[in-house]
Amino acid sequence: MCGFVTIINNRNKDLKNIKELINENKHRGPDEISFFQNKNYSLIFRRLKIIDLSTRGNQPFINNERNIKLVFNGEIYNYLELKSELEQKGVKFKSTSDTEVLLQSFIKWGVNFTKKIRGMFSVVIFDDKYDKIYLFRDHLGQKPLFYSKDKDNLIISSEIKDILKLKKKYTENKKSLSKYLIRGWCDDSKETFFKNIYSLPAASFAIYENNNLTIKKYWKLNIKQNKKYDPEEFKEKFNSNLKLHLRSDVSIAFTLSGGMDSSSLVKTSLDLNLKNYKTYSIKSSAINEDDERQHIDEFVNKNNLNHEYFDVDNISTKNLLEKFIQCQDEPVSQPSFIYQYLLRKKIRDDGFKVLLVGEGGDEILGGYNRMFVPYLIDTYLKGKKNIPDIVKKNIQINTGENYEKFYKRVIKYYKDYKNIKNDIENKNVFDFLNFNENEIKDSLCYYNDTNPKTNNYYKSFLHNHLFKRDLPHILRQEDRVSMSQSIENRSPFVDYTMIEYVFSLKSKYFMKDGNSKFMLKDIMKDELPKNHLNKKKVGRPGSGQNIIFNLYKEKIKDLLNSNKFQNEYFDNKKILEKLSLKEENNNYDNEIYFRILNFLIWKENLDQYN
Repeated sequence: MCGFVTIINNRNKDLKNIKELINENKHRGPDEISFFQNKNYSLIFRRLKIIDLSTRGNQPFINNERNIKLVFNGEIYNYLELKSELEQKGVKFKSTSDTEVLLQSFIKWGVNFTKKIRGMFSVVIFDDKYDKIYLFRDHLGQKPLFYSKDKDNLIISSEIKDILKLKKKYTENKKSLSKYLIRGWCDDSKETFFKNIYSLPAASFAIYENNNLTIKKYWKLNIKQNKKYDPEEFKEKFNSNLKLHLRSDVSIAFTLSGGMDSSSLVKTSLDLNLKNYKTYSIKSSAINEDDERQHIDEFVNKNNLNHEYFDVDNISTKNLLEKFIQCQDEPVSQPSFIYQYLLRKKIRDDGFKVLLVGEGGDEILGGYNRMFVPYLIDTYLKGKKNIPDIVKKNIQINTGENYEKFYKRVIKYYKDYKNIKNDIENKNVFDFLNFNENEIKDSLCYYNDTNPKTNNYYKSFLHNHLFKRDLPHILRQEDRVSMSQSIENRSPFVDYTMIEYVFSLKSKYFMKDGNSKFMLKDIMKDELPKNHLNKKKVGRPGSGQNIIFNLYKEKIKDLLNSNKFQNEYFDNKKILEKLSLKEENNNYDNEIYFRILNFLIWKENLDQYN
């Protein structure tokens, strides 16, 4: 796990600028920092040592002929299997790193090496012999890869802040900011919040040659298969996938909630004989914990875990949001990510450099309450079947909502989906945003843009969560909050082969009898406390807006009153009026206020680049 920045077709002033970054932004790789240049490009590489802790794993990694050089951010989980396969083909290795395996895989199989590797990665390969440069990003976009191209050069980096410091200026992307303020959308396309700074799309590679950058997809998820669910097969896939993710030359920590995803990862890791680990949970008097502590304690005691609660109330909150946004480079949609940022500080202070998290479980296995909508439509409404009482009961348990009330919304959506522009969820109209209603396109709502009356509606609905709606933004913030503390985050659910397997199964098994995440619950039913399996789904700790606004209510007033922030996106005076009403009731319940605060502080942070 590392970070890099490179300038291609560099000029003298570019070389001077990139050298100024050698001692900056060390958080992505504080263990080893290297600088490399030739006549066509210059690069800085920052290494976080996880696999092969010796200097033999340093980068850029160079082949014996010294005409191919590679920099790599991420982890290749099946590197030992690939290494064995390459050795059988006569390849000799000089290190025990996954980086060398990656280089030799490219040399052996060319751009098709992506079909061989399982992991999270952003890779840049310099082929000096043919004067080509290759960029690769992993299947789901777990690791960042940004680029900015103009007529003179190409800048590639693991973080936007490196590009901004090299360009020494920025122009905000009004399209991205509009989507963000209206609906909170982030990371749903290759565009960032900055003009002419792009994110290489997930499952893509690019070739840079003769000052031209060509981007191609190398993988696409198939949602048309409909195989029968086999619990033994599912368990074997789940366990073998997790076993790969546990490979590390350093100790591993886990985040632990009272939910299925993290508990399943921890319990299975223990069954795989994991040693030298620790689990962490967040607690705060400001959080409505919905009895999560009770579930966590039960699980911890049953498994005699090496566990610690991290009390965020005792942490200094000075400039908290400013520091958090600085590490993200772009605004975020949820305040709960800030608690994850604080927790990573604690985990790093305890000496851990690898952290396993349950991100992706909801997106891949259908854990969100909204997934009951396509489930009911596909399973019952299309065939005009009666809905069993057990289904109604399970939906009510999982959503915490009266079933009849929930079902009425589903029926309305199914019958009139073409006219429901905001899809199945509530869209507030904010009169202080300077956008006309016709500017708010349907695609800005929730990307549930598939026809509910077509085949595979459930999987199509879930597919949007993986590639547009939720997961891209979750993966972005997870990478930034972890790497801001020099921690490699691993998300076993976000493994493309596991996702391919899950999506090959019939839709009905995702929510059998109205029981969300049925397949995971099924294989874990004898491993986890029963209370973990049947309970209302709750949000992340710190999801409420009040926590942040109690700290920043004066700050947002100052920023809104400042002439510096009078802008085209919203009416400052109207926001102040509404915030005054919220303050009287101490209830900043709507995410739009957090987005505006986020935007204002993000703009304030950017002063350093202009």
